[in-house]
Parts: sequence; C-alpha cells; structure tokens
Amino acid sequence: MPLPPDFSEQEHLQSVVRKWMNREIRDYFRTSDEGELDEDITTPKSSLAWACSHKDTDSLIMTQLRWLLFERVRLQRIQVPITGIPTGTFQPTRRFKPQIQLYFQEDLEDVDVEFAPVTGEVSFRLMQYDSDTITPAIAQVLATRVRSNFAVGGGYQWRKGRGMLSYTDKRKGYQLQILCRNEGSGRELVDRVLDVGQDTPDWEKASYSENLEEGAAYPVIPPTERIYGEIRRLPRRRPIATVRFQYALLHIWGLQNPIPLVDRTGLWPSELAS
Repeated sequence: MPLPPDFSEQEHLQSVVRKWMNREIRDYFRTSDEGELDEDITTPKSSLAWACSHKDTDSLIMTQLRWLLFERVRLQRIQVPITGIPTGTFQPTRRFKPQIQLYFQEDLEDVDVEFAPVTGEVSFRLMQYDSDTITPAIAQVLATRVRSNFAVGGGYQWRKGRGMLSYTDKRKGYQLQILCRNEGSGRELVDRVLDVGQDTPDWEKASYSENLEEGAAYPVIPPTERIYGEIRRLPRRRPIATVRFQYALLHIWGLQNPIPLVDRTGLWPSELAS
C-alpha cells in the first residue's frame, strides 16, 4: 500500500517515538498507564518524568533533548561506584555481608564556580545478615529507618569540616570516618547511621582528632602545579562544606544492581521508601 499523499516523515517519526518512548518513561518512573502524565513537578521524580516525556507539540530538537535526558537518567542509575573490602583478616567474615551506602552532595547553588560540588559517602555492613537471609521485608524496614533519619525535612545536612571522628566496631560492621566541624556534629551523624541498623553508639569505640595546623594542611584555595602540560589547581583536601543527603543504596552479594532504599534525586524511581 502506498503512503498517504499528505504523509509526513517528521510527524510519523515523532508519533512512533512518542508512543514508544513515553511507554518506557511511564514504566521507568512507575507512572499510571492510563491518562496523561502527572503535571505536578514539585518533586524531583515527577519533575524528571515530565521533562523526559515527549509532547505532541515538541519539535525535533525537543524530542532529541528529552530522549538524551532520559538516557542520561537511566545511565546514571547503573553508574554506581565499585566498592570492595581489602583483603585481610576480616575478609572471610565481612566480604559478602550486605552493605548500605549513603550518598551526600553539596547544593548546586552553594558550589564555588572554580570547584566541583563537595560530596560525601558513609557506608556500613549488616553483619547480622547474609545474601540468603536478608529479605525484601528487611530491606523495607531499613529503607524506612534511612528515610526517617536522613530524608525528611529537605534532607539531612552533613556539615563537613577538617576534624575527623572515627567510630570502629567491626563486629557490627561499622568502620566510620566522619569529616566534621566539631566533635558534636560528628557524633550526631554517627548516631543517625547506627540508628539505621538499630544500634546505639558505644563511644568508647570512637575517637576525634584535629590537625594542629589546619590552615596549612588543608588550604581553602589549594596551590597550583604543572599537570599534563598545564598549570592546574590541585584538588581541595577536606573542604569545609555542607552536603545534603541524596540517596541510599543496599548492595547484596549476588545481585547485579543495588537496591535503592531512599532517593531524593529522582534517579532511582524504584526506591523502597518514598
């Protein structure tokens, strides 16, 4: 059958893309298959879903931009850091234990134009579980505890500084090193982390240290050196910044992808606790 006389390659292409692309977007963001997409863009998840969705009035450039955004969102979901436990005494008992990782990042409006956003990460092992004993119900409980400790009220703000509060209890899976502005703020973060695992800190296992010459050891503006043929500024060491909770992942040995427990960014729409 010949093509209709008023056939438009552009309109046909966009119609096919719209039907196929929006179906994938609805599935990814778990939007209802019936009716239009939710126009509420007040949450990161709904805002991303609306921005990615192809509209009937879109130009070819808009169609391409929306698809590139959606592909970037999906790609970032699987680009998680590769982490591991160094070979040593505790490898046989800790290597395959489930791990929770909490991710933090500086608000973009607070980022110095000459530097990348300051980030932070806290992780610990669930020593009471193995890959065959942890269940979706247990993960749901953990997600709820992460949410109550870190995701409410705009997200918990970790005030990173130059002091170091260390908390070590390897038997329970904790080996924390918290950069903080004072001992009190470090204790607060440790207390929240341990509460996720339904533990209470034993402060005999903690220590706090500060450099006697912080200004020289961790300059606000680092010096420059010749790197790769050009004069470049060295990375900052222990920058003072406030980083906000972004998302938490549960890594279980044997699963290809981590399980998103809580997510404030919209990059993990299958989070367990929203």
